[in-house]
Amino acid sequence: MDFSKGVLFDPGYSKYTLPFSSNIDAAYNMLFTIKSPHQRKFKFQMLYPQLLKLLEHTVSFYLGCLLWASFISNNFADDPKDILENSYIGKTVKDDEMLFEVNYAISYIEKLKKDCKYYLGKNCNIPEDWTKILSAYKEFLTLNEFLTTAKTTSDIKLPASLVKPSPDDLNKILEIVESVISTGNLPELFKAKKYIL
Repeated sequence: MDFSKGVLFDPGYSKYTLPFSSNIDAAYNMLFTIKSPHQRKFKFQMLYPQLLKLLEHTVSFYLGCLLWASFISNNFADDPKDILENSYIGKTVKDDEMLFEVNYAISYIEKLKKDCKYYLGKNCNIPEDWTKILSAYKEFLTLNEFLTTAKTTSDIKLPASLVKPSPDDLNKILEIVESVISTGNLPELFKAKKYIL
């Protein structure tokens, strides 16, 4: 990546994002059209891998945002860069609207755990740190006033729960981010999680 003119607000994740809440709502609307409890359980069993994949994709996107914020904040600590293409600059935003998707994802993890027990009779294999990632992202948004004032990399505030990456770790984060942007496989970002969490 070329940082001579500044750093991009979005390194390239947004083209791979999926509308989480609306996709989950659509899946459950389909599920609830089925009257028979037995058939509904069978349908949930079919839907479960897709629901888990959608959740994984969403959590990895939020992790990617934290990785990018950590990278640009720490990498350019001594030589701040302009943040380019931040469409939120100077905008008036509503907290509940800005936090809706991440709050939805946080509460959905608990719902999915209950649904697994009810429909599948077993525990979901949802990684424990997914909620930690979502909570850290929520804190990041709030700390930064939803990025409405983030003009340079020095404006970025990071949650206290994030670990400061070493210079070597920063290089590894950038390498993984660049790879993910070229492939679109957001869950690959989990490989970089250890550098900030």
